[in-house]
This record gives sequence, C-alpha cells and structure tokens, in this order.
Amino acid sequence: MRYIIVGGSAAAISAVETIRSVDQKSPIDLFSDEATPLFSRVLLPYYIAEELSKALLNFRSPDFFEVNNVTPHLGVRVREISAASKTIQTEDGHAYPFDRILIATGGKAIIPPIPGIDKQGVSTLKTMADAERIYNLSGKKAVVIGAGSVGVEASISLTRRGMKVSLLEQLGHVLPTVFDEEAAIIIRKRIEDLGVEVITGEKALKFTGNGHITGVITDTRELECNLVVVAVGIRPDVELAQKAGAEIGFSGGVKVDSQMMTSLPDIYAAGDVAETYDIARDTGFVNAIWPCAFEQGHIAGLNMGGQKTEYPGSY
Repeated sequence: MRYIIVGGSAAAISAVETIRSVDQKSPIDLFSDEATPLFSRVLLPYYIAEELSKALLNFRSPDFFEVNNVTPHLGVRVREISAASKTIQTEDGHAYPFDRILIATGGKAIIPPIPGIDKQGVSTLKTMADAERIYNLSGKKAVVIGAGSVGVEASISLTRRGMKVSLLEQLGHVLPTVFDEEAAIIIRKRIEDLGVEVITGEKALKFTGNGHITGVITDTRELECNLVVVAVGIRPDVELAQKAGAEIGFSGGVKVDSQMMTSLPDIYAAGDVAETYDIARDTGFVNAIWPCAFEQGHIAGLNMGGQKTEYPGSY
C-alpha cells in the first residue's frame, strides 16, 4: 500500500498519525505547498503581534515526519491527480503513484476584486508566508478589511505591535456570521477598548498608492495606511479535487461519504476542503474548524488504512 497526503495542516497530520496506528510500514508521502510545516494557522495573529515565536506555533515536534516514517515534500505544489492512473503530478514535473490519497488542501483566502489590491503592503493572513509578510512590514497605520474572526484577531495583533488600526466591515456589525447585533455590540466595545477603530456599514472601494499602499477609499472616506490585511473569508480549495473529477457539494466543498471518500474510489478528502454531513443542518456542509478537521482526518486515516469507520457528522 502506498499513501499520499496532499496538505500539511490539521486533517493531514491527523490522518498520518492514524494511518501509522494501523499500518506501520507502508510508505507515506506528504506534499504541502507551504515550506514551513506543522504550524497552527490559528496562532498566526499571535506571531504578528510578537507574542509567540515561530517555534511556538508548531503543534507537533520538528521530528514528526522522521518518527512517523513520512517522506515530506515541503514547498511542493501538486498540480494534478489522475484517478485513472492513480498518480499525482507536481509542479516541478515529477510523478508519484498512490494506492490511496487524501486531499487535505484546506481553504484559500478570498481575494475581493477591489482596484489596487495587488499593491505592495496588501496581504491576506492564511499562510506562514502571509504572516511573515505582515510581520516584516513597517508602518504606523493599518486597515483590516473584514471583521470576522481572522480580521478581529489581526486588528488586535497589529494594535499590540503599536500600529493605529482601523477595522473595516461592510456589514452592520462585527463578527456578522457568528453573532447577532446585540452580542456584537458588546464585542465591538471590547475591541475598541483594546485600541482598534471599528468601522461598520462601509465598503472598501479602492486601494490607493503608487506601487505601495497608502490608503483605502470607502463609501464615505479615505483611510490612510501603510498596510492592509484582507480578511473577507475563506473558501474550500477544491481546485485539485475538481480537476480530478471529484463531485463538489452545494456548499462548495468536496463531497465525501461517511467514510470520507470522495466520489472517486480511493481518493479521500478531509478538513476545510471537505463537505461532510452536518448534524444540526441535516445536510452536507463545510465546517471549517480545527476540531472537525482533526476528527475527519482521523476517520479518513482509519479507512485509508483498511479499518472501515463511519464519520457521524460535523456540527
């Protein structure tokens, strides 16, 4: 048996550990387009706030791959999965065969079509490269676009770095997909008490600057800044699975059955890329949270290793 894992975060690492619990000898190759392995994405705001060093972002020890007899391919992007020939092609031109493969590509940051978004000093906060980019940028003023969980954390972190931060949300209140307006008022006050300027009900229309960002134009004003963090949401990174012919569910994730297998035999998916049964909604849904990713990776690993196990659903 030859296993391939595409991805390097929660679902992928959970699957590796589970496969090794039932199959100690078969080769496992792990491919991640991130050059930095084994870090927790949810801790990235603490890194840019200079509250945690890079070493403290790791959720597994540096010898994880050696201990689990895994061949890591870090900074290597998988270009294509062939379900027919059971091979993958990487962007550097190499091919690798598999018997069973897990797609754990997670989510990708949404890039809104705002004029000037390609200017220097504009970044998302999803990858270690994003965090390094933000960490190394100097300046006194920042604008964070989007008041979801990532945007709120990023704005607080940059404030702790000594920057004057404006948090811009086009909807009527902060954390709009999580809380109603009454609860959001309480949270907004707490964010403001930490020194963040919170602006709701305004939309970013344009980024200004000659090469490097100097401001954000909204419906009503221009906010001067040296840095913009775009945090308007995450969508499942289904491109690889979709090109392979896997079915995509109505919520945008790769549709999997109760054993975490996609519509393609021996091709599994787990984590933020996967659409699983949602217990509360009684339908398929993408629950892009860390505990679900770990559990789904565990179930996928068991089934890939030959132990048939049902996933009861996310919530």
